[in-house]
Amino acid sequence: MNILQFNVRLAEGGAAGVALDLHQRALQHGLSSRFVYGYGKGGGKSVSHDRYPHVIKHTARATSMANLALFRLFNRDLFGNLNGLWRTVARTPGPLVLHFHVLHSYWLNLDEVVEFCHRLRAQRDDVRFVWTLHDHWSVTGRCAFLDGCDGWQSGCMKCPTLSNYPPVRIDRARQQVGGKRQLFREMLALGCRFISPSQHVAQAFNRLYGEGHCQIVNNGIDVATEAILSELSPQAATGQTPKIAVVAHDLRYDGKTDQQLVRDIIALGEAVEVHTFGKFSPFTGRNVVNHGFLTDKRQLMNALNPMDALLFSSRVDNYPLILCEALSIGVPVLATPSDAAREVLEKSGGRTVAREEVLALAQLPKAQIAQAVFDTTLAAFHQRSRQAYSGQQMLEEYVSFYQNL
Repeated sequence: MNILQFNVRLAEGGAAGVALDLHQRALQHGLSSRFVYGYGKGGGKSVSHDRYPHVIKHTARATSMANLALFRLFNRDLFGNLNGLWRTVARTPGPLVLHFHVLHSYWLNLDEVVEFCHRLRAQRDDVRFVWTLHDHWSVTGRCAFLDGCDGWQSGCMKCPTLSNYPPVRIDRARQQVGGKRQLFREMLALGCRFISPSQHVAQAFNRLYGEGHCQIVNNGIDVATEAILSELSPQAATGQTPKIAVVAHDLRYDGKTDQQLVRDIIALGEAVEVHTFGKFSPFTGRNVVNHGFLTDKRQLMNALNPMDALLFSSRVDNYPLILCEALSIGVPVLATPSDAAREVLEKSGGRTVAREEVLALAQLPKAQIAQAVFDTTLAAFHQRSRQAYSGQQMLEEYVSFYQNL
């Protein structure tokens, strides 16, 4: 079996982490796998390109830059196709699986992708298509994250905000949603099988395109992180001020980090210590430690290990790996209500908490937080979480899926 993973980025972002992990695990198990990605920072080659075998940078910098500039006006990626891979794909011997992940975000034109799949299927009958939906882009006119909006259910009549990712200056979602959905129906007609790591994304897709068309395979922590976790010994409370971690790529984005809630925790003063991990932290205070954006996963995991809890207040994530990673090293999570947080935490017996409860729990040591949120001891919670978010389990589910296509 030959597998090609497609994702806009190689090693940046949750979807890339899942796709890259499937690629690496497939190679370890003797499967033929290649990873095709769009671009790295600034449209160039990913800084991680040479770290991984069998990876292909696909898109020219000019294409991604043009899509970035014009998306704000047209609400879609005007350029980008897979034609440069035609000879490679068409001549690959044996059964072939094209596994798509995130294709949007200034990479590929959806019409061109679907046309490529039509031509490929016409040439060979042993090709299969799989598409993992890491966000809600498949059901909306333009947005990847709903952020509380349910306008997609009535045809994206009017966007409540132009800043929701990917941001635009002119709202054209209503004019485009019908054609976009038709392209997804064409992929279904080609036999494309859709998967989502989260139940709420699968439910939205099935509601729109028909029951049973999208199945669920939960994300798991990746190979590199598992190796790091195996070397980490969980740290119990130090008896000092509780330490609460806040992690986001851009800490200014309120959709990912509830700015007011973090400030309310900071306002507790000496009762709590807030540690931020990410770019552009707007948080300051005597009880705030800004660590900046840590690109090295080992450094981040070691920094999170002594924390008493991770605060998760995102409204836009779908199956956030940072939760799986924190829980797997024995750090409890204080998550405000969202479909994503609820689904991840339930897998290890946890629950979300109201904003008011967050403020009270943030002042407790991690053992008491684990008892309150997971209804068990810190050691039992840690063991349960390590099993619940296994990346090996994710691979086995995907391989079984591939084999039954």
